[in-house]
Amino acid sequence: MNRQETCSYILAYYWYHILIFVSIAALVVLFAAHYAFGNKKPEFTCIIVNQEMDAARDQEMADAFAKEAGLPENRVVIDSDYQFSYGEFRLEGANESSYEKFFFQWQNQEIDAVIMSESFYRHCKEMGGRFRVLEEQETEGFTVYMEEGQCSAVVLGNDSFTERVTGKADEKLLLAFPSSGQHTAESRSFLKYLQGKVI
Repeated sequence: MNRQETCSYILAYYWYHILIFVSIAALVVLFAAHYAFGNKKPEFTCIIVNQEMDAARDQEMADAFAKEAGLPENRVVIDSDYQFSYGEFRLEGANESSYEKFFFQWQNQEIDAVIMSESFYRHCKEMGGRFRVLEEQETEGFTVYMEEGQCSAVVLGNDSFTERVTGKADEKLLLAFPSSGQHTAESRSFLKYLQGKVI
């Protein structure tokens, strides 16, 4: 048998063995690549609730914060795609599945910081959400939001988005950190990063 006949023989009688071997090898390589280089969990996640959705602004903030904090840019998430109704606050045309997504992420300890209106802060508390108590040195340069004698958030300004929707001009825009958030050092860095910036 010459070389060509040998190859024809092997392909004719063992083609399915070769196919199975190649398929298994490809799966092993795919799983190894996914495990080694796959989608890594974020090192910091900030959710912006019921504000203007602006993916470009969010990405710009995430990149600037990552650079300042020394974090990988692809591992910092700032997302404003969370517009939904809650309690007495009704938002027309909102994606109500964002509400479930938000609390699902909270429950899974995936949220490190939340920028939200004061009324949504109270709604989170009513839903059983707890926020990390901020120390005095962390809040230097901010107006603090006190609750039960402890600082649980900082005031970023007035919430103009909620004012347009509800007509309430005295709604505060807060930055708070869920107590379930796992990246405390990054949260402190985010507070420092936001000092003097307008959201």
